[in-house]
Amino acid sequence: MVKALKVNKKFGESVRRILIENSIYNKEYKIEKDNNYLYIPIYNINEEILQNLINVEFDIVEKDLEKIKKNKQKSFRDVVLEKYSNLVKNKLVSLSYDHIGDLVLLQIDDEVPYNIRKDIGELAYKLIPCRGVFRRKSEIKGEYRVREIEHLAGENRTLTIHKENNYRLYVDIANVYFSPRLGWERKRVGELVKGNEIVIDMFSGVGPFSIACKNAKKIYAIDINPYAIDLLKKNIEMNKLQHKIIPILSDVREVNLKGDRIIMNLPKYSYKFIDKALELVKEGGVIHYYTIGKDFDEAIKPFINKCEFKILNKRIVKSYAPREYIFSFDIKVVKV
Repeated sequence: MVKALKVNKKFGESVRRILIENSIYNKEYKIEKDNNYLYIPIYNINEEILQNLINVEFDIVEKDLEKIKKNKQKSFRDVVLEKYSNLVKNKLVSLSYDHIGDLVLLQIDDEVPYNIRKDIGELAYKLIPCRGVFRRKSEIKGEYRVREIEHLAGENRTLTIHKENNYRLYVDIANVYFSPRLGWERKRVGELVKGNEIVIDMFSGVGPFSIACKNAKKIYAIDINPYAIDLLKKNIEMNKLQHKIIPILSDVREVNLKGDRIIMNLPKYSYKFIDKALELVKEGGVIHYYTIGKDFDEAIKPFINKCEFKILNKRIVKSYAPREYIFSFDIKVVKV
């Protein structure tokens, strides 16, 4: 018997993506279905955390699911766990990775010797369909929100085309911030947008949220990083949205606009821009606020006493660090 998430079929694909993004989906077993429900295999996890990640009804059940017959070739995860179990156990090597276009970005600590980093990179190149493998050398930093990376295997180029939610994006993993793990979140927000709305994307990067909001009347995509704006312009053209999205190279604090929906995708520092977001949003408009914290109460504190507001939706987007999460709040601004 295996732990499984019982969820209505119509939510199955979106729930499966969330489970994959948060390393909860147990890929060793097949998903089972009946007339109305899917039974998705999961690893053990605190039910409260799961409730915050998934905003639809579900049950955790024990289910006799069929085990997937493994191919003769082991997965990247299996090989690294087998060969470098001690490094994984000591959290110096992560089994999760980001797949951005045809490039892979690994998480390996600086303490790991170069020859081992190189070997893990070669394993990734061999076992994950990709053209190049890199390692995160630093956290996201600086006003351009980029991280240092190290080339480990395959092609030594950082520009790629990433596909998600029926659109494509030029992404340069060395010069812009981009997280493929927010794909479902971008889809969720995009589906909330109405055709008469003006959207302001305060920290647009290469434009994934802006393009996801393509049903809006107009989208203002703002970023201080010139590399991001250059790629944003290419992405607008590639997705044929020149009539909808207006790219703006600027510090958002210097912009004077009004919008029905504001996107604040700058989790580490978004709390510093709340006053600006309240300047930009129309009364009765919605702010999509992304931030980092230990729980919902702590995460929403910076908004308290700033305005009269109502939380329409809140969820954990993904883990950020031990006992810290990236939270998403949909906040309706009743009165500034």
